[in-house]
Amino acid sequence: MATTTLVTVQEFLRLPEPDGQRIELIGGELVTMGRGGYPHEVAKANLIQILSLWLAHNPIGKVFSETMYQLDEHNALIPDVSVLFASRLQPGTTGRIQAAPEIAIEVVSSETAAHLDKKISLYLAHGGKSVWVVFPEPRHVRVFDTAGRSTTFEQHEMLEDPTVLPGFSAPVSSFFEGI
Repeated sequence: MATTTLVTVQEFLRLPEPDGQRIELIGGELVTMGRGGYPHEVAKANLIQILSLWLAHNPIGKVFSETMYQLDEHNALIPDVSVLFASRLQPGTTGRIQAAPEIAIEVVSSETAAHLDKKISLYLAHGGKSVWVVFPEPRHVRVFDTAGRSTTFEQHEMLEDPTVLPGFSAPVSSFFEGI
């Protein structure tokens, strides 16, 4: 009978990264991240711009792109976009960011449903307040919260996440401009 040895984050970080591939550690197993195509990258760029502009006027945090978050000994995830509150941004800090971001945003391109579901659960179980899953096709966003609820925002609606970003509102269609 074969056994699988789980990899720790420290072991994972010592591994060479294969050329042209990004890898996450989920449940102690290496998971290759898909390559985002044009719709994925445009949606990601739009989200970064929209959130950065809003946060410039409401300085409660910062937007990050493809930043690794160490959730525990066997999980290190890289959301496409994330928001980290200012209280966690300490000058002089070094190393990896511990715990999930307040908002983790995953733009769906080639992930399996099971992989995506696991990531949502991990973000919320390790301090995340909200997970936005952005679907370039069929152009909607699903927001998951810590209470176990999810809300789908269609292209013609305004996305709001008042418990995490009070006062934030953006047309879902703006996430998909240029696609």
